[in-house]
Amino acid sequence: MRQSTAGFTLMELMIVIALIAILAMIAYPSYEDYIRRATRTEAKNLTMQVASEQEKFFSTFNRYSGSISGARTTDPATSGLNMSSSTREIRGGVPDPNDQAYYDVTVALTNANLGYTITATPRGAQQSVDRCGTMTLDHLGNKTAAVDGCW
Repeated sequence: MRQSTAGFTLMELMIVIALIAILAMIAYPSYEDYIRRATRTEAKNLTMQVASEQEKFFSTFNRYSGSISGARTTDPATSGLNMSSSTREIRGGVPDPNDQAYYDVTVALTNANLGYTITATPRGAQQSVDRCGTMTLDHLGNKTAAVDGCW
């Protein structure tokens, strides 16, 4: 009488584990690069939104705002754009306030409040791996980054 065994041998399991490890070694760096590019795109979008809000502010007050996150008031000297000034990990469509920001976005006024420069500065893990570095956008639409092609 012949006895039949069901299951996998140790050698078969080790081959499967080795294949999974090789696939993970290939896929994980691609995933990390995708996350870096996605957070950089999010910072660009926030920078463009701030520029759009600055233009709306200018059409109302005939000057630009020096504050991104400040509350909007009727006084142009103290009014802000009432926006978030950092990009955070998105979970369920909502930024998670407990996660560290990937980029900080700031605005600096120039030309007696008739011009501005918006700066997106990478933070934390993004700062150490992002080849583009700090990205800027001014009131004339000039875009700069540490490496050409990042904008």
